[in-house]
Amino acid sequence: MAAPGPGPLPSSVAGSELDRLRAIVSSYFPVYETRLGPQSVLLAVHVDPATLESKFDGLRRDLWERRYVPILRRQSGEDFIEVIRRPTTKPFQGWVNLGLLAATIATTAFAGALIWLAYVGGTSLNWSDLGWGWLYFGLPVMTILGLHELAHFLVARRHHVEASLPYFIPVPPPFLFGTFGAFISIREPFPDKKALFDIGAAGPIAGFAASLPIALAGLYLSAHSPVLPLSYCGPTIFGVDYGNLLIGTPLFWYVLTLFAPPSIVSLSPLALAGWVGLLVTAINLLPAGQLDGGHVFRALFGDRTRYVSYAIVLVLFVIGVLYYTGWLLFGILILFLGARHPPPLNDVSPLDVKRYAVGAAVAAVLITGFVVTPIAEPPGLIALQDQTITYPTTLPPGAAIAANLSTTIVNQDPVAHGFVVSASVENVSVKNGTGTTYLTGSALAAWANTSTWVFSLPHGRSVTLSGGSVSLPSADYVAINGTGGANRATVVVTFSNSQAAIAAVIDWTTNEFCATVGGSASTSFTPVWGS
Repeated sequence: MAAPGPGPLPSSVAGSELDRLRAIVSSYFPVYETRLGPQSVLLAVHVDPATLESKFDGLRRDLWERRYVPILRRQSGEDFIEVIRRPTTKPFQGWVNLGLLAATIATTAFAGALIWLAYVGGTSLNWSDLGWGWLYFGLPVMTILGLHELAHFLVARRHHVEASLPYFIPVPPPFLFGTFGAFISIREPFPDKKALFDIGAAGPIAGFAASLPIALAGLYLSAHSPVLPLSYCGPTIFGVDYGNLLIGTPLFWYVLTLFAPPSIVSLSPLALAGWVGLLVTAINLLPAGQLDGGHVFRALFGDRTRYVSYAIVLVLFVIGVLYYTGWLLFGILILFLGARHPPPLNDVSPLDVKRYAVGAAVAAVLITGFVVTPIAEPPGLIALQDQTITYPTTLPPGAAIAANLSTTIVNQDPVAHGFVVSASVENVSVKNGTGTTYLTGSALAAWANTSTWVFSLPHGRSVTLSGGSVSLPSADYVAINGTGGANRATVVVTFSNSQAAIAAVIDWTTNEFCATVGGSASTSFTPVWGS
Protein backbone atom coordinates (compact mmCIF):
# COMPACT_ATOMS: atom_id res chain seq x y z
CA MET A 1 0.00 0.00 0.00
CA ALA A 2 2.20 2.87 -1.18
CA ALA A 3 1.22 6.41 -0.28
CA PRO A 4 1.79 9.14 -2.83
CA GLY A 5 4.70 11.42 -2.14
CA PRO A 6 3.98 15.10 -1.48
CA GLY A 7 5.11 17.64 -4.03
CA PRO A 8 7.06 20.88 -3.70
CA LEU A 9 5.68 24.39 -3.66
CA PRO A 10 6.71 26.68 -6.50
CA SER A 11 10.16 28.22 -6.21
CA SER A 12 8.54 31.51 -5.19
CA VAL A 13 5.38 31.93 -3.15
CA ALA A 14 3.24 35.01 -3.54
CA GLY A 15 2.85 37.12 -0.42
CA SER A 16 -0.90 36.59 -0.21
CA GLU A 17 -0.45 32.82 -0.43
CA LEU A 18 2.22 32.87 2.27
CA ASP A 19 0.01 35.00 4.52
CA ARG A 20 -2.89 32.62 3.94
CA LEU A 21 -0.81 29.57 4.85
CA ARG A 22 0.55 31.26 7.96
CA ALA A 23 -2.96 32.25 9.01
CA ILE A 24 -4.27 28.70 8.57
CA VAL A 25 -1.43 27.18 10.60
CA SER A 26 -1.77 29.91 13.26
CA SER A 27 -5.40 28.95 13.78
CA TYR A 28 -4.16 25.60 15.12
CA PHE A 29 -0.68 26.34 16.53
CA PRO A 30 1.02 29.58 17.64
CA VAL A 31 3.56 30.52 14.96
CA TYR A 32 6.65 32.42 16.09
CA GLU A 33 8.83 32.23 12.98
CA THR A 34 8.34 31.76 9.24
CA ARG A 35 10.96 30.66 6.75
CA LEU A 36 10.50 30.48 3.01
CA GLY A 37 12.45 27.71 1.31
CA PRO A 38 12.85 26.95 -2.39
CA GLN A 39 10.19 24.24 -2.27
CA SER A 40 8.24 24.73 0.94
CA VAL A 41 7.20 27.03 3.75
CA LEU A 42 8.65 26.23 7.18
CA LEU A 43 6.85 27.56 10.26
CA ALA A 44 8.24 27.27 13.79
CA VAL A 45 5.34 26.59 16.17
CA HIS A 46 4.53 26.01 19.82
CA VAL A 47 2.70 22.76 20.50
CA ASP A 48 0.78 21.42 23.47
CA PRO A 49 1.40 17.65 23.74
CA ALA A 50 -2.10 17.13 25.14
CA THR A 51 -3.78 18.54 22.03
CA LEU A 52 -1.06 17.96 19.43
CA GLU A 53 -2.66 14.99 17.68
CA SER A 54 -6.16 16.40 17.35
CA LYS A 55 -4.99 19.84 16.25
CA PHE A 56 -2.49 18.52 13.74
CA ASP A 57 -5.11 16.19 12.27
CA GLY A 58 -7.49 19.13 11.93
CA LEU A 59 -4.76 21.18 10.23
CA ARG A 60 -3.90 18.28 7.91
CA ARG A 61 -7.50 17.85 6.79
CA ASP A 62 -7.95 21.60 6.38
CA LEU A 63 -4.82 22.00 4.26
CA TRP A 64 -5.56 18.85 2.24
CA GLU A 65 -8.79 20.39 1.03
CA ARG A 66 -6.81 23.48 0.03
CA ARG A 67 -4.30 21.27 -1.83
CA TYR A 68 -1.47 21.52 0.70
CA VAL A 69 0.24 18.99 2.98
CA PRO A 70 1.74 19.81 6.44
CA ILE A 71 4.67 17.84 7.84
CA LEU A 72 5.48 18.05 11.58
CA ARG A 73 9.14 17.71 12.55
CA ARG A 74 11.04 18.15 15.79
CA GLN A 75 14.62 19.36 15.52
CA SER A 76 16.96 20.55 18.28
CA GLY A 77 14.07 20.90 20.71
CA GLU A 78 11.95 23.00 18.35
CA ASP A 79 8.80 22.00 16.50
CA PHE A 80 8.35 22.94 12.85
CA ILE A 81 5.49 22.54 10.41
CA GLU A 82 6.63 22.35 6.82
CA VAL A 83 3.92 23.04 4.23
CA ILE A 84 4.30 21.65 0.72
CA ARG A 85 2.06 21.34 -2.28
CA ARG A 86 -0.46 18.48 -2.24
CA PRO A 87 0.47 15.65 -4.67
CA THR A 88 -1.59 15.25 -7.78
CA THR A 89 -3.52 11.98 -7.93
CA LYS A 90 -5.43 10.43 -10.80
CA PRO A 91 -9.19 10.12 -10.44
CA PHE A 92 -10.34 6.78 -9.11
CA GLN A 93 -11.27 4.35 -11.90
CA GLY A 94 -13.69 1.80 -10.47
CA TRP A 95 -13.87 -0.21 -13.68
CA VAL A 96 -10.23 -1.24 -13.21
CA ASN A 97 -11.03 -2.73 -9.81
CA LEU A 98 -14.08 -4.55 -11.18
CA GLY A 99 -12.13 -5.92 -14.12
CA LEU A 100 -9.32 -7.21 -11.91
CA LEU A 101 -11.88 -8.67 -9.49
CA ALA A 102 -13.61 -10.59 -12.30
CA ALA A 103 -10.26 -11.84 -13.67
CA THR A 104 -9.11 -12.98 -10.22
CA ILE A 105 -12.39 -14.81 -9.62
CA ALA A 106 -11.76 -16.67 -12.88
CA THR A 107 -8.11 -17.54 -12.16
CA THR A 108 -8.77 -18.65 -8.56
CA ALA A 109 -11.73 -20.75 -9.76
CA PHE A 110 -9.52 -22.46 -12.33
CA ALA A 111 -6.73 -23.00 -9.78
CA GLY A 112 -9.31 -24.35 -7.32
CA ALA A 113 -10.65 -26.72 -9.98
CA LEU A 114 -7.20 -28.25 -10.52
CA ILE A 115 -6.65 -28.54 -6.77
CA TRP A 116 -10.10 -30.12 -6.38
CA LEU A 117 -9.37 -32.53 -9.25
CA ALA A 118 -6.20 -33.72 -7.50
CA TYR A 119 -8.08 -33.97 -4.18
CA VAL A 120 -10.78 -36.29 -5.51
CA GLY A 121 -8.47 -38.26 -7.83
CA GLY A 122 -9.89 -37.05 -11.13
CA THR A 123 -8.17 -37.21 -14.48
CA SER A 124 -10.08 -34.73 -16.67
CA LEU A 125 -11.47 -31.30 -15.85
CA ASN A 126 -15.20 -30.60 -16.17
CA TRP A 127 -17.66 -27.88 -15.16
CA SER A 128 -18.48 -29.47 -11.82
CA ASP A 129 -14.77 -29.33 -10.89
CA LEU A 130 -14.82 -25.58 -11.57
CA GLY A 131 -17.84 -25.19 -9.30
CA TRP A 132 -16.40 -27.24 -6.45
CA GLY A 133 -12.99 -25.64 -6.90
CA TRP A 134 -14.49 -22.17 -6.61
CA LEU A 135 -16.62 -23.12 -3.60
CA TYR A 136 -13.86 -24.83 -1.61
CA PHE A 137 -10.83 -22.82 -2.72
CA GLY A 138 -11.46 -19.76 -4.89
CA LEU A 139 -14.23 -18.27 -2.73
CA PRO A 140 -12.41 -18.77 0.61
CA VAL A 141 -9.20 -17.28 -0.78
CA MET A 142 -11.05 -14.29 -2.24
CA THR A 143 -12.89 -13.86 1.08
CA ILE A 144 -9.64 -13.79 3.05
CA LEU A 145 -8.02 -11.32 0.64
CA GLY A 146 -11.15 -9.20 0.44
CA LEU A 147 -11.54 -8.92 4.24
CA HIS A 148 -7.83 -8.12 4.54
CA GLU A 149 -8.09 -5.19 2.13
CA LEU A 150 -11.52 -4.09 3.40
CA ALA A 151 -10.04 -3.73 6.88
CA HIS A 152 -7.29 -1.49 5.47
CA PHE A 153 -9.93 0.57 3.64
CA LEU A 154 -12.27 1.02 6.62
CA VAL A 155 -9.51 1.92 9.07
CA ALA A 156 -8.06 4.39 6.56
CA ARG A 157 -11.48 6.02 6.29
CA ARG A 158 -11.76 6.12 10.10
CA HIS A 159 -8.49 8.08 10.16
CA HIS A 160 -9.81 10.33 7.35
CA VAL A 161 -7.20 9.05 4.91
CA GLU A 162 -8.20 8.66 1.26
CA ALA A 163 -7.88 5.09 0.00
CA SER A 164 -8.96 3.20 -3.08
CA LEU A 165 -11.02 0.05 -3.24
CA PRO A 166 -9.02 -3.21 -3.47
CA TYR A 167 -7.05 -4.12 -6.59
CA PHE A 168 -6.95 -7.92 -6.91
CA ILE A 169 -4.05 -9.45 -8.84
CA PRO A 170 -5.00 -12.40 -11.08
CA VAL A 171 -2.35 -14.92 -12.10
CA PRO A 172 -3.03 -17.80 -14.53
CA PRO A 173 -1.35 -21.23 -14.33
CA PRO A 174 1.26 -22.41 -13.72
CA PHE A 175 1.05 -20.28 -10.57
CA LEU A 176 -0.65 -22.64 -8.18
CA PHE A 177 -3.18 -20.41 -6.39
CA GLY A 178 -4.48 -18.15 -9.16
CA THR A 179 -3.62 -14.83 -7.50
CA PHE A 180 -0.73 -12.78 -6.15
CA GLY A 181 -3.03 -11.21 -3.56
CA ALA A 182 -4.56 -7.74 -3.49
CA PHE A 183 -3.75 -4.21 -2.39
CA ILE A 184 -5.36 -0.82 -1.87
CA SER A 185 -3.83 2.49 -2.84
CA ILE A 186 -3.42 5.01 -0.01
CA ARG A 187 -3.99 8.25 -1.84
CA GLU A 188 -2.42 10.66 0.65
CA PRO A 189 0.47 10.57 3.15
CA PHE A 190 -0.12 8.83 6.47
CA PRO A 191 -1.05 11.53 9.00
CA ASP A 192 0.67 10.12 12.12
CA LYS A 193 2.12 7.02 13.74
CA LYS A 194 -1.24 5.85 15.06
CA ALA A 195 -2.86 5.96 11.63
CA LEU A 196 0.22 4.31 10.10
CA PHE A 197 0.07 1.52 12.68
CA ASP A 198 -3.70 1.04 12.60
CA ILE A 199 -3.98 0.95 8.81
CA GLY A 200 -1.00 -1.38 8.49
CA ALA A 201 -2.10 -3.81 11.20
CA ALA A 202 -5.82 -3.90 10.33
CA GLY A 203 -5.44 -5.98 7.18
CA PRO A 204 -3.25 -8.77 8.63
CA ILE A 205 -5.43 -9.03 11.73
CA ALA A 206 -8.58 -9.37 9.61
CA GLY A 207 -6.88 -11.80 7.23
CA PHE A 208 -5.63 -13.95 10.11
CA ALA A 209 -9.06 -13.94 11.77
CA ALA A 210 -10.68 -15.06 8.52
CA SER A 211 -8.03 -17.68 7.70
CA LEU A 212 -8.14 -19.50 11.02
CA PRO A 213 -11.75 -20.83 10.92
CA ILE A 214 -11.37 -21.65 7.22
CA ALA A 215 -8.23 -23.66 7.96
CA LEU A 216 -9.83 -25.48 10.88
CA ALA A 217 -12.93 -26.37 8.87
CA GLY A 218 -10.72 -27.54 6.02
CA LEU A 219 -8.64 -29.72 8.33
CA TYR A 220 -11.82 -31.35 9.58
CA LEU A 221 -12.75 -32.16 5.99
CA SER A 222 -9.20 -33.42 5.37
CA ALA A 223 -9.72 -36.05 8.07
CA HIS A 224 -12.43 -37.45 5.78
CA SER A 225 -10.53 -37.05 2.50
CA PRO A 226 -10.99 -39.59 -0.29
CA VAL A 227 -8.43 -42.39 -0.04
CA LEU A 228 -6.49 -42.28 -3.31
CA PRO A 229 -4.09 -44.94 -4.55
CA LEU A 230 -0.43 -43.97 -4.29
CA SER A 231 -0.14 -44.57 -8.01
CA TYR A 232 -2.34 -41.50 -8.67
CA CYS A 233 -0.27 -38.56 -9.91
CA GLY A 234 -2.93 -35.89 -10.39
CA PRO A 235 -3.28 -33.36 -13.21
CA THR A 236 -0.16 -31.71 -14.63
CA ILE A 237 -0.44 -28.18 -16.04
CA PHE A 238 2.61 -26.42 -17.50
CA GLY A 239 4.91 -28.78 -15.67
CA VAL A 240 3.18 -28.41 -12.27
CA ASP A 241 2.06 -31.80 -10.95
CA TYR A 242 -0.88 -30.99 -8.69
CA GLY A 243 -0.87 -34.47 -7.20
CA ASN A 244 2.76 -34.42 -6.12
CA LEU A 245 3.31 -31.23 -4.14
CA LEU A 246 4.12 -30.50 -0.52
CA ILE A 247 3.22 -27.39 1.44
CA GLY A 248 5.59 -25.82 3.94
CA THR A 249 4.80 -26.08 7.63
CA PRO A 250 5.48 -22.84 9.52
CA LEU A 251 5.46 -22.98 13.31
CA PHE A 252 1.81 -21.94 13.65
CA TRP A 253 0.66 -24.41 11.01
CA TYR A 254 2.76 -27.25 12.42
CA VAL A 255 0.34 -27.99 15.25
CA LEU A 256 -2.55 -28.02 12.80
CA THR A 257 -0.76 -30.37 10.39
CA LEU A 258 -0.56 -32.98 13.12
CA PHE A 259 -4.20 -33.59 12.23
CA ALA A 260 -3.76 -33.69 8.43
CA PRO A 261 -1.09 -34.84 5.97
CA PRO A 262 1.10 -32.21 4.28
CA SER A 263 0.55 -33.41 0.72
CA ILE A 264 -1.81 -31.28 -1.37
CA VAL A 265 -3.44 -34.35 -2.83
CA SER A 266 -4.59 -35.40 0.67
CA LEU A 267 -5.45 -31.93 1.93
CA SER A 268 -8.91 -30.46 1.49
CA PRO A 269 -8.90 -27.43 -0.84
CA LEU A 270 -10.63 -25.54 1.99
CA ALA A 271 -7.71 -26.28 4.31
CA LEU A 272 -5.31 -25.21 1.57
CA ALA A 273 -7.21 -21.91 1.25
CA GLY A 274 -6.78 -21.33 4.99
CA TRP A 275 -3.08 -22.15 4.70
CA VAL A 276 -2.74 -19.63 1.85
CA GLY A 277 -4.43 -16.98 3.99
CA LEU A 278 -2.11 -17.58 6.95
CA LEU A 279 0.97 -17.55 4.73
CA VAL A 280 -0.07 -14.37 2.88
CA THR A 281 -0.71 -12.70 6.24
CA ALA A 282 2.79 -13.59 7.46
CA ILE A 283 4.44 -12.44 4.22
CA ASN A 284 2.61 -9.11 4.37
CA LEU A 285 3.96 -8.61 7.90
CA LEU A 286 7.61 -8.69 6.85
CA PRO A 287 9.05 -5.42 8.24
CA ALA A 288 10.13 -4.09 4.88
CA GLY A 289 9.23 -1.16 2.64
CA GLN A 290 5.56 -0.61 1.81
CA LEU A 291 4.37 -3.98 3.11
CA ASP A 292 1.91 -4.01 5.99
CA GLY A 293 4.75 -5.02 8.28
CA GLY A 294 6.74 -2.04 6.99
CA HIS A 295 3.90 0.26 8.10
CA VAL A 296 3.54 -1.42 11.49
CA PHE A 297 7.20 -1.58 12.42
CA ARG A 298 7.93 1.93 11.08
CA ALA A 299 5.23 3.23 13.44
CA LEU A 300 6.63 1.21 16.34
CA PHE A 301 10.35 1.84 15.96
CA GLY A 302 10.74 4.85 13.72
CA ASP A 303 13.32 5.30 10.99
CA ARG A 304 15.59 2.64 12.54
CA THR A 305 13.49 0.04 10.75
CA ARG A 306 15.19 0.96 7.47
CA TYR A 307 18.12 -1.23 8.51
CA VAL A 308 15.73 -4.12 9.19
CA SER A 309 14.09 -3.52 5.81
CA TYR A 310 17.40 -3.80 3.96
CA ALA A 311 18.26 -6.91 5.99
CA ILE A 312 14.92 -8.51 5.06
CA VAL A 313 15.60 -7.92 1.36
CA LEU A 314 19.04 -9.50 1.73
CA VAL A 315 17.55 -12.51 3.53
CA LEU A 316 14.93 -12.91 0.78
CA PHE A 317 17.65 -12.96 -1.85
CA VAL A 318 19.64 -15.57 0.08
CA ILE A 319 16.72 -17.94 0.70
CA GLY A 320 15.55 -17.27 -2.85
CA VAL A 321 18.83 -18.64 -4.19
CA LEU A 322 19.10 -21.50 -1.71
CA TYR A 323 15.52 -22.66 -1.19
CA TYR A 324 12.64 -21.01 -3.08
CA THR A 325 13.12 -18.80 -6.14
CA GLY A 326 9.84 -16.94 -5.54
CA TRP A 327 11.54 -14.93 -2.79
CA LEU A 328 13.87 -13.37 -5.38
CA LEU A 329 10.90 -11.80 -7.13
CA PHE A 330 9.49 -10.65 -3.82
CA GLY A 331 12.76 -9.03 -2.78
CA ILE A 332 13.00 -7.21 -6.12
CA LEU A 333 9.42 -5.98 -5.67
CA ILE A 334 10.25 -4.52 -2.25
CA LEU A 335 13.25 -2.69 -3.70
CA PHE A 336 11.14 -1.43 -6.61
CA LEU A 337 8.47 -0.01 -4.27
CA GLY A 338 11.08 1.39 -1.89
CA ALA A 339 12.79 -0.47 0.94
CA ARG A 340 12.88 2.65 3.15
CA HIS A 341 9.48 3.60 4.51
CA PRO A 342 8.66 7.34 4.37
CA PRO A 343 7.74 8.94 7.72
CA PRO A 344 4.17 9.96 8.55
CA LEU A 345 3.33 13.67 8.49
CA ASN A 346 3.31 13.74 12.30
CA ASP A 347 6.34 11.71 13.32
CA VAL A 348 6.40 13.19 16.82
CA SER A 349 3.34 11.92 18.72
CA PRO A 350 4.09 8.57 20.41
CA LEU A 351 2.07 5.36 20.29
CA ASP A 352 0.19 4.06 23.32
CA VAL A 353 0.81 0.84 25.23
CA LYS A 354 -2.20 -0.86 23.61
CA ARG A 355 -0.67 -0.53 20.16
CA TYR A 356 2.66 -1.91 21.35
CA ALA A 357 0.77 -4.94 22.69
CA VAL A 358 -0.98 -5.39 19.34
CA GLY A 359 2.41 -4.99 17.67
CA ALA A 360 3.78 -7.88 19.75
CA ALA A 361 0.84 -10.05 18.64
CA VAL A 362 1.42 -9.05 15.01
CA ALA A 363 5.11 -9.98 15.33
CA ALA A 364 4.06 -13.38 16.72
CA VAL A 365 1.86 -13.96 13.66
CA LEU A 366 4.84 -13.13 11.43
CA ILE A 367 7.29 -15.41 13.27
CA THR A 368 4.93 -18.37 13.52
CA GLY A 369 3.45 -18.01 10.04
CA PHE A 370 6.47 -17.53 7.79
CA VAL A 371 8.04 -20.52 6.05
CA VAL A 372 11.22 -20.62 3.97
CA THR A 373 9.86 -23.07 1.37
CA PRO A 374 6.10 -22.59 0.89
CA ILE A 375 5.64 -25.10 -1.95
CA ALA A 376 7.96 -27.90 -3.03
CA GLU A 377 8.03 -31.14 -4.91
CA PRO A 378 9.04 -34.20 -2.86
CA PRO A 379 12.76 -34.75 -3.47
CA GLY A 380 12.17 -38.39 -4.44
CA LEU A 381 14.84 -39.74 -2.09
CA ILE A 382 15.10 -43.54 -2.01
CA ALA A 383 17.63 -45.77 -0.31
CA LEU A 384 18.15 -49.50 -0.88
CA GLN A 385 19.56 -51.25 2.18
CA ASP A 386 20.37 -54.73 3.49
CA GLN A 387 20.89 -56.52 0.17
CA THR A 388 21.19 -60.25 0.77
CA ILE A 389 21.44 -63.40 -1.36
CA THR A 390 20.32 -66.80 -0.11
CA TYR A 391 19.90 -70.08 -1.94
CA PRO A 392 16.83 -72.32 -1.52
CA THR A 393 17.49 -75.86 -0.34
CA THR A 394 14.85 -77.12 -2.78
CA LEU A 395 14.82 -75.77 -6.31
CA PRO A 396 11.52 -74.64 -7.86
CA PRO A 397 10.00 -77.16 -10.30
CA GLY A 398 11.95 -77.26 -13.58
CA ALA A 399 14.74 -74.99 -12.29
CA ALA A 400 18.44 -75.75 -12.62
CA ILE A 401 19.48 -72.76 -10.47
CA ALA A 402 17.71 -70.42 -8.06
CA ALA A 403 18.49 -67.57 -5.62
CA ASN A 404 16.51 -65.42 -3.21
CA LEU A 405 17.41 -61.74 -3.71
CA SER A 406 16.30 -59.46 -0.88
CA THR A 407 16.53 -55.71 -0.34
CA THR A 408 14.86 -53.12 1.87
CA ILE A 409 13.37 -50.04 0.18
CA VAL A 410 13.56 -46.92 2.36
CA ASN A 411 11.29 -43.98 1.49
CA GLN A 412 13.16 -40.81 2.57
CA ASP A 413 10.41 -38.39 1.52
CA PRO A 414 8.05 -36.89 4.13
CA VAL A 415 4.98 -38.43 2.46
CA ALA A 416 3.95 -41.95 1.46
CA HIS A 417 4.71 -43.15 -2.06
CA GLY A 418 4.04 -46.14 -4.24
CA PHE A 419 7.04 -47.99 -5.62
CA VAL A 420 7.50 -50.54 -8.39
CA VAL A 421 10.46 -52.87 -8.81
CA SER A 422 12.12 -54.03 -12.02
CA ALA A 423 14.91 -56.54 -12.51
CA SER A 424 16.98 -57.78 -15.41
CA VAL A 425 19.77 -60.26 -16.20
CA GLU A 426 22.86 -58.35 -17.30
CA ASN A 427 25.63 -60.94 -17.34
CA VAL A 428 25.86 -64.74 -17.19
CA SER A 429 28.80 -67.14 -17.03
CA VAL A 430 28.38 -70.86 -17.87
CA LYS A 431 30.65 -73.87 -17.99
CA ASN A 432 32.26 -74.66 -21.32
CA GLY A 433 34.01 -78.03 -20.94
CA THR A 434 36.65 -77.38 -18.34
CA GLY A 435 36.48 -73.62 -18.81
CA THR A 436 34.03 -70.71 -18.40
CA THR A 437 32.13 -68.79 -21.06
CA TYR A 438 30.48 -65.37 -20.66
CA LEU A 439 27.32 -65.21 -22.71
CA THR A 440 26.77 -62.24 -24.99
CA GLY A 441 24.30 -61.08 -27.61
CA SER A 442 21.64 -63.57 -28.69
CA ALA A 443 23.08 -66.31 -26.47
CA LEU A 444 22.67 -64.11 -23.38
CA ALA A 445 19.15 -63.10 -24.44
CA ALA A 446 18.13 -66.73 -25.03
CA TRP A 447 19.43 -67.79 -21.62
CA ALA A 448 17.83 -64.79 -19.81
CA ASN A 449 14.43 -65.29 -21.47
CA THR A 450 13.99 -68.64 -19.68
CA SER A 451 14.18 -66.89 -16.28
CA THR A 452 11.34 -66.92 -13.75
CA TRP A 453 10.90 -64.21 -11.08
CA VAL A 454 8.65 -64.58 -8.05
CA PHE A 455 8.20 -61.23 -6.21
CA SER A 456 7.23 -61.70 -2.55
CA LEU A 457 5.74 -58.34 -1.57
CA PRO A 458 4.71 -56.93 1.81
CA HIS A 459 1.31 -57.95 3.17
CA GLY A 460 1.72 -61.44 1.69
CA ARG A 461 1.24 -60.67 -1.99
CA SER A 462 3.14 -62.67 -4.59
CA VAL A 463 3.65 -61.90 -8.28
CA THR A 464 5.27 -64.26 -10.80
CA LEU A 465 6.85 -62.92 -14.00
CA SER A 466 8.98 -64.45 -16.78
CA GLY A 467 11.68 -63.12 -19.10
CA GLY A 468 15.11 -61.60 -19.08
CA SER A 469 13.83 -58.15 -18.00
CA VAL A 470 10.68 -57.77 -15.88
CA SER A 471 8.79 -55.04 -13.99
CA LEU A 472 6.05 -55.22 -11.41
CA PRO A 473 2.69 -54.13 -12.85
CA SER A 474 1.64 -50.71 -11.60
CA ALA A 475 -1.32 -52.29 -9.78
CA ASP A 476 1.13 -54.31 -7.68
CA TYR A 477 3.06 -51.34 -6.33
CA VAL A 478 4.66 -51.36 -2.89
CA ALA A 479 3.16 -48.72 -0.56
CA ILE A 480 5.66 -47.20 1.91
CA ASN A 481 4.99 -44.48 4.47
CA GLY A 482 6.96 -41.24 4.63
CA THR A 483 9.68 -40.40 7.12
CA GLY A 484 8.48 -40.39 10.68
CA GLY A 485 6.58 -43.67 10.28
CA ALA A 486 7.21 -47.19 8.98
CA ASN A 487 9.04 -45.81 5.98
CA ARG A 488 10.63 -49.04 4.78
CA ALA A 489 9.58 -52.34 3.28
CA THR A 490 11.48 -55.49 2.33
CA VAL A 491 10.93 -57.12 -1.06
CA VAL A 492 12.23 -60.63 -1.87
CA VAL A 493 12.59 -61.88 -5.43
CA THR A 494 13.15 -65.59 -6.05
CA PHE A 495 15.09 -65.83 -9.31
CA SER A 496 15.28 -69.18 -11.09
CA ASN A 497 16.29 -70.47 -14.51
CA SER A 498 15.91 -73.83 -16.22
CA GLN A 499 19.47 -73.60 -17.57
CA ALA A 500 22.51 -74.05 -15.37
CA ALA A 501 25.02 -71.26 -14.80
CA ILE A 502 28.09 -70.57 -12.74
CA ALA A 503 27.10 -66.98 -11.86
CA ALA A 504 24.91 -64.09 -13.03
CA VAL A 505 24.73 -60.35 -12.56
CA ILE A 506 21.19 -59.18 -11.87
CA ASP A 507 20.26 -55.48 -11.80
CA TRP A 508 17.51 -54.32 -9.43
CA THR A 509 15.81 -50.93 -9.85
CA THR A 510 13.15 -49.32 -7.64
CA ASN A 511 11.06 -46.46 -9.07
CA GLU A 512 8.67 -44.11 -7.29
CA PHE A 513 5.34 -43.16 -8.84
CA CYS A 514 4.86 -39.54 -9.98
CA ALA A 515 8.43 -38.45 -9.23
CA THR A 516 9.55 -35.46 -11.33
CA VAL A 517 12.95 -35.38 -9.62
CA GLY A 518 14.85 -38.30 -8.11
CA GLY A 519 12.52 -41.19 -7.42
CA SER A 520 14.82 -44.02 -8.53
CA ALA A 521 17.46 -46.22 -6.96
CA SER A 522 19.40 -49.21 -8.28
CA THR A 523 21.60 -51.98 -7.01
CA SER A 524 22.94 -55.29 -8.33
CA PHE A 525 23.24 -58.87 -7.13
CA THR A 526 25.74 -61.54 -8.21
CA PRO A 527 24.48 -64.97 -7.21
CA VAL A 528 27.05 -67.77 -7.70
CA TRP A 529 26.10 -71.44 -8.24
CA GLY A 530 29.43 -73.00 -9.09
CA SER A 531 33.11 -72.42 -9.77
